[in-house]
Amino acid sequence: MGVNGTNRWTGWGELILPEHWSVYRRILDGAAAEGIRFALAGAFATATHTGRWRGTNDMDMYILPRDRERVIRLTQEAGLEDIYDQYPYDRSWTFRATDGEVIVEAIWEMRNHRAVIDEKWLARVVQVDVRGLILPVALPEEIIWPKLYVLFRERCDWPDILNLIYFCGEGLDWEHLLSLLGDDTPLLGGVLCVFEWLCPDRVDTIPAAVWERLGIRPAAAHSSPELTQFRATLLKTSEWFGPEYNLPTIP
Repeated sequence: MGVNGTNRWTGWGELILPEHWSVYRRILDGAAAEGIRFALAGAFATATHTGRWRGTNDMDMYILPRDRERVIRLTQEAGLEDIYDQYPYDRSWTFRATDGEVIVEAIWEMRNHRAVIDEKWLARVVQVDVRGLILPVALPEEIIWPKLYVLFRERCDWPDILNLIYFCGEGLDWEHLLSLLGDDTPLLGGVLCVFEWLCPDRVDTIPAAVWERLGIRPAAAHSSPELTQFRATLLKTSEWFGPEYNLPTIP
């Protein structure tokens, strides 16, 4: 299933276990009651824009720095505890709490401190109906931007970016994304070089002006899902582009 810039998939809400949703619901209701602005990120946002669900038992929320203590209190009132003692993390940019089954993560800054969540960031959302709740979900550009920097031995978020570009490329606000990146635009160029190699049939979904801006001369687009399938297996993953690319994982 493909999801473009105008269609949003909210069926992922029904895939969350009831006992897990009840925890998330307490936090979401509490934030709404206190007027705390937020935008869903992570797996929830990626699923909304791509139609692909990855159950992580984790709800990520972008929040303003000034609201972090209020969000921490909400997690405590919901019976969650900071996971720091068990799994130490950098608390300068995020807070993570768990009930032993799910994790709620509040993010107010990029991991590398490149940017802080602000009013403009939280204004760029789409409102979606998930299990009767109207929830703000971050737009793809605000998801791609921080994920570009997650490229290290323990974790790489570039597969998420490639999926977002695959499903949302025609509807992305490329100018906005480029303006966010500034001097870091070569990171986006790196992802798009991989995208061109992986999905030669999707090259023309990205505006020619973007390729030119990044100094990349893509080959002419041609339809070849079999080639995409083969190249995806070379990357040792099955997390690509929906049922039509239901790829086996290489041992």
